[in-house]
Amino acid sequence: MYALDTNGDLQSLYQLTQAEINLARKNPYFCPVCHEMLQIRSGTRTVPHFSHLPKSNCTVLKGGETVEHDRGKWQLFTWLKHQGYEVQLEQYLPEIRQRPDLYLMVNDKKIAIEYQCASVPKREIKKRTLSYWDAGIFPLWILGAKHLQSSNSNHCSLSDFTRSFLYYLNDDYHLYFFHASKNIICVLSNAKSAGGRRVFANTFSSSLTNLSFAQLFSSVPYSHGEGHFLREVERLWYKNRTVYQSQVSSEERQYRQYLYLRGYHFSLIPSICYLPVPAQVQSVMRPYVWQTRLFLDHFFHLPIGSPIEFPFLKISSTPNGYVPHLSQQYLDLLTQLNIIEKTGKNNYIKSKQVPFHKRVEDALEDDRRTLEQLKNLQRIKI
Repeated sequence: MYALDTNGDLQSLYQLTQAEINLARKNPYFCPVCHEMLQIRSGTRTVPHFSHLPKSNCTVLKGGETVEHDRGKWQLFTWLKHQGYEVQLEQYLPEIRQRPDLYLMVNDKKIAIEYQCASVPKREIKKRTLSYWDAGIFPLWILGAKHLQSSNSNHCSLSDFTRSFLYYLNDDYHLYFFHASKNIICVLSNAKSAGGRRVFANTFSSSLTNLSFAQLFSSVPYSHGEGHFLREVERLWYKNRTVYQSQVSSEERQYRQYLYLRGYHFSLIPSICYLPVPAQVQSVMRPYVWQTRLFLDHFFHLPIGSPIEFPFLKISSTPNGYVPHLSQQYLDLLTQLNIIEKTGKNNYIKSKQVPFHKRVEDALEDDRRTLEQLKNLQRIKI
């Protein structure tokens, strides 16, 4: 918790010794939101903080902020202040009736920073994000450290909630985390997914004091190569071919029924129905589900030389407004694999017939050939 002193300056107790806290008790402090007088609470089992008096009507109390969230906001605030930014803590924005954790101007650009520690419904995050955009404010969401799970040098596990905070900047996906108790900020970049919770990415961690605000948005070259990611693609392909899962999602059940009614089995889909397109990291749809539907509905039964056109697949935008064209990315990759041919800016024709497999052994062999093609494409930077 932070408070205003009699000079109107924000103060915090986080870095004070017990002796300094005892000395601070002699001075009056006020809530920066409601301006009520605050008291200092501190003890052997209590983290030092400013507290409202009983029966306070302050709106801040309704939020039930955690110590982590409160501490993190203050650290981010002082970090920006030390860099010379004009930053406000919990500035009320009457035009959208919201109070971002931090609000600042950078080169005439309005930025609202939200330090999101709790898990809340995604619709609430989307609503707040759209409100900021409608007011001409760039929303920057930084997640609490608990949302970064199973992380190592190559990959981490992201929930559907967490991946909804992916930003697309400089042709690259980014995700931001802050560990308030350790004062460490973590940036995931070059994020990519073959489907499921596992995401491959660069993981850059730094003490907040050793990082500038501008560095949050710089692109970092992928340092681990594509080998780890393509091995994950291979693992998922093999699992989908050889392991039968009886307990599946409703999406998966509908997908299997869709294939069954057409006389096909999900373990025998062509390898090109499970390709790793860049925007897959942003989608909750399984890649083989949407790609198989496009393949069967808009490609499979057409003769060679026929024009190919895939419909736009709706997908949620990133917090900075990027909406990828999944179908277009799929078309581009099929072109590189010589399955279709590009004849104009947005014109494609079918150049190869691709059947469903009759045996799992044939499907696995197709996987091996297709993976080798993908590796070659990565080597020549396509």
